[in-house]
Amino acid sequence: MKNNIIVKRFILLVLFCVFSVLFILPLVKTNIIFYGDDLIFQLHRILEMTTNFRNGNLFIGIYTYTFHSIGYPLNLFYPWVTLLPFVFFGLLVKNSVIAIYIGIAFYTLLTLTFTYWTTKKFSNNNLQSFMTAVIYTFCSYRTIDIYARFALGEFIALTFLPLCVYGVYAIVLGNNKDWPFLGFGMSFVLLSHLLSVVLYIIFLFILFILFITYKKNKKIKRIIALGKAVIISILSSAIFLIPFLEQETYQKISQPDKMDMVAQALLPSKVIIESLNNNLTRGDAGNTYNIGIILFLAIILGIAQYKNWNRKYKIIYLLGIIFLFISTSLLPWNLIEKTPLSIIQFPWRFLTISSYLLSLIAGYECKILMNSVAVSYVRAIGIFVLSLIIITPWYTGITNFKNPVNNNEKFALATFTPKGVNYTDSGKKVEPALYHLGDYAPMDGTKKLPGIISKSASINGKKFTLKKVIANPNEIEFSNSKFKSARNITLPIFTYRNLKIYNNNDQELSYKVDSYRRIVVRETNNSDLIKVRYKLSNLDRISILISILTWIVGIAFFIKNMYLLRIRN
Repeated sequence: MKNNIIVKRFILLVLFCVFSVLFILPLVKTNIIFYGDDLIFQLHRILEMTTNFRNGNLFIGIYTYTFHSIGYPLNLFYPWVTLLPFVFFGLLVKNSVIAIYIGIAFYTLLTLTFTYWTTKKFSNNNLQSFMTAVIYTFCSYRTIDIYARFALGEFIALTFLPLCVYGVYAIVLGNNKDWPFLGFGMSFVLLSHLLSVVLYIIFLFILFILFITYKKNKKIKRIIALGKAVIISILSSAIFLIPFLEQETYQKISQPDKMDMVAQALLPSKVIIESLNNNLTRGDAGNTYNIGIILFLAIILGIAQYKNWNRKYKIIYLLGIIFLFISTSLLPWNLIEKTPLSIIQFPWRFLTISSYLLSLIAGYECKILMNSVAVSYVRAIGIFVLSLIIITPWYTGITNFKNPVNNNEKFALATFTPKGVNYTDSGKKVEPALYHLGDYAPMDGTKKLPGIISKSASINGKKFTLKKVIANPNEIEFSNSKFKSARNITLPIFTYRNLKIYNNNDQELSYKVDSYRRIVVRETNNSDLIKVRYKLSNLDRISILISILTWIVGIAFFIKNMYLLRIRN
């Protein structure tokens, strides 16, 4: 019996590995990373982290090698921990294209595993769990997220959504001792993508309220379990959260641009058409982001089966449709975009939640379909056929995505270098707008950003351009002979908390901040070199320690619980 379980789990792992390779195979064979909306931004994040790791720096306060070497504090404002697998593969594999695709396959494997695991705990049915995992992993929006949009943070956050949803379900309706699913799941969403945190909290709060009304007993215990999940989520994500809050309380920071949410809301008719077409191409190629044909068919089939379902599947089904509805122009987004919810930028981001919920329904419908099949080999054939039905339209969509008609901007990476990412058309100029350099700049200094980018400095108001700028981990060196005897040197870099200024002898220099939040060095003590360095604060160090200890304790308790469960069984 024990050996039989081990064999089944091994076969399942092998299948999930095969599916993970299949998810990247059509594109990795081209040795090209096709252009996506956030491609340049995200690849240079990985490049910066990879370069720092090669040079022995594991905590990045300011970006110095990339993003025009302006001391961009991206890791202090944008979650970075879940990029570490991409950095690891970038260090391990010479071909950076392959390294990126291995990273995508890694998170695909985690998505399959987490979705299967949580669905199994939710449904106690292997077939339903397997089909839900495959459907969710290959759903249209998740594919669009990574390939058409290259929205890496949002894509990674989708990996942990099943943990969060099961965690809420367990706290309210199931085994409330499973609260760590919510705690660690939400923490890794927070360590991936902040806007996804906003979306998921809205959804999970609705889910919690709906479920708690049906559970009359042990409400206090369940609320305590929820509190534990919140605490562990904060502790686990302290490595990002504390430095982030440290910077946010230092000065007013520019936030990502607000979008016209009315224009971004999906047209219902186009959602239906593009879902039936299983269109996976970019939005500016004429596509409307959609849920794909499999999930659309799940909605249609659900209409016929709905009355026979139990309450929890009815709730999941209705919520899946509601969040699909929310992403469209049927909602008055002209009113909503005047509220704090406008921070989400794009109404179609709610497709993340709709896609997961409808995947649960589609997996449940597959189970119902196979219930009448008793012969094991016939069930195996049925599972294979269902998997083929899921993969075929996905493969067709990916093939169309590769078509030059839909995607004529190809960026083939050769290597990561300190100068940037080398593309096929290496002479192509990358505009600053594609780096989003205006995001997270001091609000009072945004009008001076072009001068920061062009390395425009000044001494007592007299401007000149710095020609010699050297990047080091967490440090930028500005060199000019005029610095030696000068006073009040305005450098092309904004101030942030924990920045320190040194001369060539590593003597700390005093500085002030001008009205545009640029650093102004009072004098250099006869040095022609000025170093601007991000130095970890005690809070930074404490935050790193808190998160690492939380992860270690979490892993230890997980191993202990698995061991005790094995003994009981």
